[in-house]
Amino acid sequence: MEDAAIGTATQGKTGKRKTIMVSIFGTHVKRIGFLRTFFGGFLMYLSVFEFVLIHLTTIVVLYQWLLAPFKALRKFRMRDYIILDRNRIEGMNAFDRFNCEFCGYANGSTRLWNDQLDALAAGTPEGGLGRGKVLLKLVAGLYALCLGLCGLFTFVFSKFLFALISLFLGYQWASSKPTRRMIRETGYAASYGPVMRTLIRFGKIYAVTLATNLEQIESSWCPLKHREREGMVVPEHHVNFYDRERLAEVVEVLRRDGTVSPRKPRY
Repeated sequence: MEDAAIGTATQGKTGKRKTIMVSIFGTHVKRIGFLRTFFGGFLMYLSVFEFVLIHLTTIVVLYQWLLAPFKALRKFRMRDYIILDRNRIEGMNAFDRFNCEFCGYANGSTRLWNDQLDALAAGTPEGGLGRGKVLLKLVAGLYALCLGLCGLFTFVFSKFLFALISLFLGYQWASSKPTRRMIRETGYAASYGPVMRTLIRFGKIYAVTLATNLEQIESSWCPLKHREREGMVVPEHHVNFYDRERLAEVVEVLRRDGTVSPRKPRY
């Protein structure tokens, strides 16, 4: 019933079914013009490398493989965060599916990364490593240091890329001041030594900034809810999203406001 309603919502006046992305792309074109919509939307795909790198190096290798097993840290199930179910909406073509799955992957990975950093910051420096794990400590420390240098590069790349996207689509710039204030007031990762503490805090600033940027993008291009299930963790901004059977209403909101987010485009 739900999928049938969505299929109907994506049909044009001639009865020919439009893809979901064409419908949403068209709403932005009517609001801000073709060139701004096209270039702003195209630039988003350049971030694929950034998210794959963060996922493999930080989420999987550093936290899941190196730190969590030996520091008695909380383990997270990736399938609870990276939710790939919007591809089942009827009427999607391959391009629609790629966009929705990439959106779910990017936002889910960023939420997972934030939660992992919080768990790491709240842990103790020794954790479950023990005195006999000197080699492991060295490997994890060197890996984290190299990852920090790599993260600095991707952080700059991320800032530059979002600045270009914002230039075309009018998104608001994500300030890191609230995160830095939170870190200072809560003593975030204060139990660690200076090097590890700096890396964790830098990671948190990066992760929160990235989540803020993604909130604006997902709220403008794919503001449809996932199917609820036990254990599922979604970003907080999904509270503004619409049920999947209300796609026609979503299109109208995007045509009028450009987003379902309280952060409205600046122009």
